[in-house]
Amino acid sequence: MGNKKLAISCPQARGNGWVTILLLIGLLTALISGCSPTSVKEQQALLPPELKEEQPIINYKAPEDLPANYRSYDFKVFAGEQEIDLYNAGLNSWNEPISYGYFDMPGRSKMEITPDFPFDSFEIIPRSLGIEGEREGNTIRFELNRQVPVTIVLNGDYQGKVLHLFAQKPEADIPDKNDPNVIFFEPGFHDLGDYGEPPLILRSDQTLYISGGAVVRGRVRADQASNITIRGRGILLNDYRSNDEYDDIALTLGFVTDSVIRDIIVNRDASSWTAAMHGSSNIEVTNYKAVSPRFASSDGFNINSSHDIVFDGSFVHSADDAVAIKGLSHEEPKDALPVYNITYKNAQLWADANNAIGIGAETVAPYFRNITFSNIDILHNYDDRDHPDVLPDRSAINIFALHGTEISEVTFENIRVEKAKRLINIQMSDTFYFGALQGNWAWPGQISGITYRNIESYSDGSNEIKLEGWSKDRLISKVRFENITVNGEKLKKDDPLFTVNDYVKDIEVK
Repeated sequence: MGNKKLAISCPQARGNGWVTILLLIGLLTALISGCSPTSVKEQQALLPPELKEEQPIINYKAPEDLPANYRSYDFKVFAGEQEIDLYNAGLNSWNEPISYGYFDMPGRSKMEITPDFPFDSFEIIPRSLGIEGEREGNTIRFELNRQVPVTIVLNGDYQGKVLHLFAQKPEADIPDKNDPNVIFFEPGFHDLGDYGEPPLILRSDQTLYISGGAVVRGRVRADQASNITIRGRGILLNDYRSNDEYDDIALTLGFVTDSVIRDIIVNRDASSWTAAMHGSSNIEVTNYKAVSPRFASSDGFNINSSHDIVFDGSFVHSADDAVAIKGLSHEEPKDALPVYNITYKNAQLWADANNAIGIGAETVAPYFRNITFSNIDILHNYDDRDHPDVLPDRSAINIFALHGTEISEVTFENIRVEKAKRLINIQMSDTFYFGALQGNWAWPGQISGITYRNIESYSDGSNEIKLEGWSKDRLISKVRFENITVNGEKLKKDDPLFTVNDYVKDIEVK
């Protein structure tokens, strides 16, 4: 269909590991005002010096002995003069393969992408990056001047073959592989075992390092530990279900404190969670990437019964919640672990089922408090492959309480939604997914003090905003909507997008 250029939208500020503080400061005004357009020339002036000039990328070749089924040949990608090896993350909910690749980018780079199949149109998302692309024949070209993930969607088909590329800041401070507290995986394919094999267990003060160009097939777990570091440019791959006393999750932290996860890619090609933490505190997760498209339950990284957690710079493609904050205890809520002080910022999220951002559905905790999601691009959110439009509790941004608890001081701000079925849901219910999860509202509970600020949806979905309380003494209250825009129209108090029941009060729309 000839050349196609994409319109420039607002620039996206990135945090730790993706852009410098200079760029963040330069973009702050645009974010606060809710995505004001910025010209390419203005964006160029804000770039840090190292990204104003083109430089060769740092390329990480796939292991020579990597089995062929883990490679992708659906796209050919060049960054500058170098070809990027691509990986097959597995099939998505609609049995289409998802591809991804990664590289370090010291300076700006010219990108060239050629799909190995015909297509009519393309999108480079998120649109907040303001990237222009041009097509010549079957090849898409654009210039990348930020160390961010970019995604190519063809023919407007978010359920088809998709390519994710991770352009990263060059790595520094690589640990010493001879340090006895470092588990160091060199470039290559490392198979730690299959069904029935236990996970790799990390102890206090240990570092797991997966080099760029390394693929480690297995599971990783830390329990009752502190000062754990999990890092590296490489890939943790898990494509099987487990059969042991441990949980069936590729990466797990259980009651871990004062620890760091950064830079790694986790590819979970199985119908279970990609990563999770439970009962943990003081955890920093930076530049984490999860590519786990298999239907379903492949949550990207769940935060369970934990506190003082920071996620900065995540990318998730999952077939369930991209991120969910849960209360997973067996006591009554008053005796369970609380959930508080959680910051999730500077992210790109893609969920082919359930929610992109979720609090719940499991909510056994005395309270959920002081939770912030900020500067996030929701690339895609679908409700359920097998039951489309049958589960109206699914949305791009969701709070779903199954149990009597207090949920308060929650803020969602500077969020952009590319494509989703529904926009916002706050709901109290006693059952989830056809009765698969049962709740309990015999306990007291309320949801109060929820703020949505600078939310912009470009989605062609219903963009429904639903608030559904439980009873006159278990209410949803004090919900503030500030500068919410849906396809160019600002949300109004009496907007038909609202669905509200009798157990909701004190809604403010500005």
